Amino acid sequence: MRKPFAAITAILMTASLAMAEVSKEEAVEKSKEMVKELGGSLKGKLQETVKESGFTAAINVCKEIGLTRAKQVGAKYNASIRRVSVKNRNAANVPDDYEAAVLNKMEKDKAEGKLQEAYVEVVSTGGKKNLRFMKPIITEALCLNCHGTADKLNPEAAQAIKANYPDDKATGYGADQLRGAFSVVYPLY
Repeated sequence: MRKPFAAITAILMTASLAMAEVSKEEAVEKSKEMVKELGGSLKGKLQETVKESGFTAAINVCKEIGLTRAKQVGAKYNASIRRVSVKNRNAANVPDDYEAAVLNKMEKDKAEGKLQEAYVEVVSTGGKKNLRFMKPIITEALCLNCHGTADKLNPEAAQAIKANYPDDKATGYGADQLRGAFSVVYPLY
């Protein structure tokens, strides 16, 4: 009788260790690492692809590699990360209600010169606590080739966007504008 009880106890202890509570501070630091890892790898891959293969190939980096890389980074940290925008290009990047509200706040804060480095909140959903971490994505010169106004769009990119994203809403930006955000959901258990 003791062996089954001991085995069950060992399993429960292992499970509780695997789901150990994560502090808000630790989750914020891990979220920053996730954003840095995803953002850095995407930006580097985009720059490399544009240089080697042009903007048509770069569109595929965001379309295919971006989603795959986000899943890989999320799995590494046992959390989720994605890019979101109210003016999305990819349907997978449509913000949920929470993200849309934070994106609207970011837009307001940016207009008032009060944009924060990140927007962080602990939320409870279905009895589970999660850290919601959102870091603004601001347009840079390279971004305008695919996200700029009609006169700034790279012609090759514009064609690829039209072919791959018939419902695209992600153009019309100028330099130093809020393009969207990296959004992390980090379980606090």
